[in-house]
Amino acid sequence: MRLALLTWSQVEAYLRGKDAIIIPTGATEQHGPNGLIGTDHLIAEALALAIGERCGVLVHPVLAVGMSQHHLGFPGTASLTAAGYGKLLTDTVESLARHGFRTFYFVNGHGGNTPAASAAASDLLTRREDLRWIWRSWWERPEVKALEDELIGERNGDHATPAEISITMHLFPRAVAPLAPVAPDKPAHEWPLGPGEFRRLFPDGRMYSDPSLASAEKGKRLFELCVNLYAAELAALVGGPRG
Repeated sequence: MRLALLTWSQVEAYLRGKDAIIIPTGATEQHGPNGLIGTDHLIAEALALAIGERCGVLVHPVLAVGMSQHHLGFPGTASLTAAGYGKLLTDTVESLARHGFRTFYFVNGHGGNTPAASAAASDLLTRREDLRWIWRSWWERPEVKALEDELIGERNGDHATPAEISITMHLFPRAVAPLAPVAPDKPAHEWPLGPGEFRRLFPDGRMYSDPSLASAEKGKRLFELCVNLYAAELAALVGGPRG
């Protein structure tokens, strides 16, 4: 159900029966000593494709660059500004809405995207009350948090977490190298941080996390739970009345 692999006429035919589309969004940023630069958008894309396949809903190409300015002190990170990210989202939605899409189900892989997305959605939905904007970060459901607690506990941390590293180990087993045990760092700081100060405080990129606790087996359980939860939600949405 990849939008990118269809022709315009196939999309037109799809829109005769459905108005929903899944948009995966993430980030391109450092993820600590063993996490992939693409962690956030790779997880979002894989989840979106699995959910779309189960629900019969089209999946837009992943929006791979997000709000990552505080990670710019690490090579490989790319970032939009808050205004630029909001514009990316609203321009994408309004382009698709022009053709008849009305339900936009975002699968988000990066927490830093959410404030800008919320502001953009508020502005857009003031103009376009016929649209539905559903924003879901994969870790937000209490069932996911409970499984993270069971598998990892308090050493999951805030960035380059064992949970997200585990999912990439499951999805890309040859790409993620294991890591020797590390002690989570807990420097005191105010927020927000600039990229230089962030790297000074968190020199290997982790934030309070112990990515040595990651494993592909944990990632498989987390990934499958997310697919089940969000596919069930989307199926209920697309089966209901249109906005």
